[in-house]
Amino acid sequence: METPSKFTPVIISTAIISAISLFPLLNLINLFCCAGVMLGVFAGCAYYNNKLKQSGEIIQYKDGTAIGLLSGLVSALIIVIVTALLSMITNQNPIPDFYKMIDNYGLTIPKELEDFLQKISEEYRKNGFSITLTLISLVTNIIIYPLFGVLGGLLSVSILGRRKNAEQ
Repeated sequence: METPSKFTPVIISTAIISAISLFPLLNLINLFCCAGVMLGVFAGCAYYNNKLKQSGEIIQYKDGTAIGLLSGLVSALIIVIVTALLSMITNQNPIPDFYKMIDNYGLTIPKELEDFLQKISEEYRKNGFSITLTLISLVTNIIIYPLFGVLGGLLSVSILGRRKNAEQ
């Protein structure tokens, strides 16, 4: 029999990761070591494992790693694009809110950070969004989401493999 495609599990994982990351309150799951990313990858790996069982195969660590890596990359891109579009549509500058929060806690910020925040605030006034903040978000998401996706894939294979051994 032919090995099932990883396309569908990656799409399932990407959809779950993106939904968890983009919806308010639901995105708080990611505060727990990116649990939303790992949960999404687990769902994709479980789906793939069920397809492999039908063909008499078992899921391997390379499968979990591939699903986690690809869904992490695609999710990171989707999240940055959607966030940037929402920022443009709402045309809301978050920097004044940041200053209010700093004042409420009685904190001071260094001159360098002050200059950086002024640059971002100016970009929001000029463009409706900040290209600098979008690029920073892209770089961090391109690192974090695939990293935790791979970790989620490895954990998923361990859990699903343990279930396979328990059934035998």
